[in-house]
Amino acid sequence: MKSSNAEEFEQSLQQELEETLREQQGMTFRFARIEDRFIHTYCEGRLLHKLGLSSAAVVGRELKEFYPIEMAIEKEVYYHRAWNGEEDVSYEGEINGTYYLASLRPVRRDGKVVEVIASSVDISERKRAEDELKSTKDLLESLIGNSADGICVTDVDGNVIRVNRAFEEIYGWSEEELVGTHLPIFTGDSNDELRMISDKLQSGENIVNLQTIRQRKDGECIHVCVTISPIKNAEGSVVALAGMTRDISERKRNEEFFRKADKLNVVGQLAAGLAHEIRNPLTSLRGFIQLMRTGGTGKPEYYDILISELDRINNIVNEFLIIAKPHAASFRTNDIIHILSNVVTLLEAQAAMNNIQIYLETEDDLPQLECSELEIKQVFINLLKNAIEAMPGGGEIRIVAAVQHNEFLIRIIDQGDGIPESQIPRLGEPFYTTKEKGTGLGLMMCYKIINDHQGRIAIESIVGKGTTFEIILPLNRKC
Repeated sequence: MKSSNAEEFEQSLQQELEETLREQQGMTFRFARIEDRFIHTYCEGRLLHKLGLSSAAVVGRELKEFYPIEMAIEKEVYYHRAWNGEEDVSYEGEINGTYYLASLRPVRRDGKVVEVIASSVDISERKRAEDELKSTKDLLESLIGNSADGICVTDVDGNVIRVNRAFEEIYGWSEEELVGTHLPIFTGDSNDELRMISDKLQSGENIVNLQTIRQRKDGECIHVCVTISPIKNAEGSVVALAGMTRDISERKRNEEFFRKADKLNVVGQLAAGLAHEIRNPLTSLRGFIQLMRTGGTGKPEYYDILISELDRINNIVNEFLIIAKPHAASFRTNDIIHILSNVVTLLEAQAAMNNIQIYLETEDDLPQLECSELEIKQVFINLLKNAIEAMPGGGEIRIVAAVQHNEFLIRIIDQGDGIPESQIPRLGEPFYTTKEKGTGLGLMMCYKIINDHQGRIAIESIVGKGTTFEIILPLNRKC
């Protein structure tokens, strides 16, 4: 016979076991087959109460007594499998929004199944995470499938993993033809571009809105805008590449059309302006010739006027020819201060005749600049002559040269009559001028030359006080 202490110890262990089973987060239950009915003999655990049940509602009853009949019939299939001796039978269930996973294991005595014991765990969080992941995946699939941009995913070796329908339509290959192969969309001139893309991606950078040319399956080359981003795993390692392609061929064609239209518009403006400018001296020539013809002879000053008007026509035509057929600029490293000094020396005599003093103010140790000496000299001459002509009553012209924010600045400051603010935006247009006998072509050429040097011209003017022309040139010109 067992001693009272042993019995008390066993009872204590039994109580502790039952308490542990009641307090477990999951649920443990047992059932046996009695008269062809699966009757539950035990059920405890916190999950039981989350399912809206109790031990009293389950023990001594079969499934259909506390589950809806359809659910009971579905679960009894697994009960039969476990009772027939199948190991590791499991199924998922859901009651009142709580999901659980049940695992059944048969208990044998003398080789015969006498009971089935089961354990259940709450998998609600996992199911919610799976549902969210599925929703995210479905959303991504929808975005990829319905995107107007072509999307292509490759592994790090460049082998295609998948492409979407838009990619197939842009390039002409089907996904079946591309998966597992290298993209056949690159032209023979793409080697340098591919190296640039590879270097950027390997350094962790993205390729954003790269406009380039790609080849379709039918051999046609198309203009595309490409964005490529690395896909990283949880450890931060690049495991794949995702590329988005947009066909911009139509946009390029439209841009080319508008460029041509703009050129035609400029040609029309130039032609109209040129006709207007030449017609004025021609009218003078015709009038004096008629006067000389009717008078029988001409005064000496008539011939001076005729020659002056012919020279004026010649100058207009020469400036127009420079615009129509610009020569190729030769960019070399030049000393801007030396060029400015030469221009000042060249125009000092003309300035002195108009009672004008020119002062050149420069910082020490200014760097040299890569530029076209002839063209930059032409800009300085045009702007300095404009300043002299704007000061018929004399005064001072200051030329200030300095470096600010990695840019070379040259300011030409006069004390002329100034330019109304409303006229400043139009300066640089062909044949628009504030001078009585000007053509506007000289200032137009200045804008074009500075633009070719990747610089810009800024103008500030106060009527009655003077005008400042500021030329800004980059110290490091991009090729």
